[in-house]
Amino acid sequence: MLILTLTAVFLYFRISQHVIKVYDSALYDKANALISLTELDEEGLEFDFSEDGVMSEFELGEHAHYYQLWELGRDLLIKSPSLMDSDLLLTGIALGKHHFADLTLPDGRAGRLIEINFMPRVEMDDEEEIVVIPEPKPISLVYARERKKLDDTLFAIGVTIFSIVVIVLLATALLVWHLVGRGLLPLSTLARQVSEIDESSLSARLRQPGNQSLEITPIVDQLNHLLQRLQSAFEREKRFSSNVAHELRTPLSELRSLSEVAQMMPDDRQQLIKFFKDVGDISNQMEKVVITMLELARSDAGLLQSDPEEIKLSDICDSVWQMAINDYGFGKKLVKHIPECLIISTDREKFSMILSNIFVNAISYSPEEAEIELSVEIQSENLVIKVKNRATDLRPEDIVHMKDRFWRKNKSQGETSHSGLGLTLVYALARILKLDISLDLDNQSIFMITISGVPLVVE
Repeated sequence: MLILTLTAVFLYFRISQHVIKVYDSALYDKANALISLTELDEEGLEFDFSEDGVMSEFELGEHAHYYQLWELGRDLLIKSPSLMDSDLLLTGIALGKHHFADLTLPDGRAGRLIEINFMPRVEMDDEEEIVVIPEPKPISLVYARERKKLDDTLFAIGVTIFSIVVIVLLATALLVWHLVGRGLLPLSTLARQVSEIDESSLSARLRQPGNQSLEITPIVDQLNHLLQRLQSAFEREKRFSSNVAHELRTPLSELRSLSEVAQMMPDDRQQLIKFFKDVGDISNQMEKVVITMLELARSDAGLLQSDPEEIKLSDICDSVWQMAINDYGFGKKLVKHIPECLIISTDREKFSMILSNIFVNAISYSPEEAEIELSVEIQSENLVIKVKNRATDLRPEDIVHMKDRFWRKNKSQGETSHSGLGLTLVYALARILKLDISLDLDNQSIFMITISGVPLVVE
């Protein structure tokens, strides 16, 4: 806009200068015409243009022109009848020079003048004998006339140029408004669709009406992925609340039943001892659930940090396995394929919790007298640890749900020794230790958990 305005101003001044130059050229020609009608002979100076009826524009009238001549720049020779008692301004310039200037004419109109200093033309008559001609002296001529036509022309030029500028600016603004509006239409449509989505309509997906621009398509795709993740998170939150209520309702019901039965047999010491043992077992199970949920909450809040140290892999596997087998079963055997010399660098406590949950699940869900196979592979500077066990109850479709909170295969059968939070905790701890966990079930019902990215200490 600024460049267009400056261009218009520059164009106006250039055209104005040219028009004024043409107008001044006409003034100059008129002044020369007056000069050509001025002559000097033996009778003195003669001004033929002053004769009556020769140039009527110098008579009094609505559009009168003006002239005035001086000799030697001071002695008035003649002036137009239109001047009456008024005089034109004489500034005085060198002989043979001229200049132009604006003025206010005697009748109040705006005018423009030309001042010329010249030598009068000497008129010689060849038929006469010797005559005496006065010595010519410099004469100053000032010719003036109104400049209304010049001003009207300049005004018309200015109005035309600035009208064109305004039209161009308006057209440009309309064009930009149209193009910007058309370009932002996909964003407006997208914003309207997003504003219509709330927590009750997270299943909705953003549409791409018409010819979607290439710039908008990735945004729509990412927003749809975000909606999908939000929908999954909300559904998981709903399932979590339901699962927590279920997990608490069952042991609380058992506690209430034990209390009611104990009140019915206050004198049976053996039964009371058994009731209190059952109460203790239920309380321990509830405590494990609460502790695991607190660990998950701390993990989700980013409060758990890794504190790595060098650990002998074989020793920590033996230690964790022994604790698991003591708590959950004596009939299972660990077949370990781990070199004794391998040393890893990781957080001992969190890595032990990962192994413990994996071993407990393997012990609990494998057939009686089954073997649990533990092996390791070295990949560059990391280890890949694999735990295999036979799991006849699992189905391939169970794999995707095993890391969900409170998911248990035998939940419907009232199985209460596991909370269904073990693998959820394993994934949360593995994320803190920067480990990858993968689950697999082959067609021989061999279930395998793979821990990848365990840092190996190379000595």
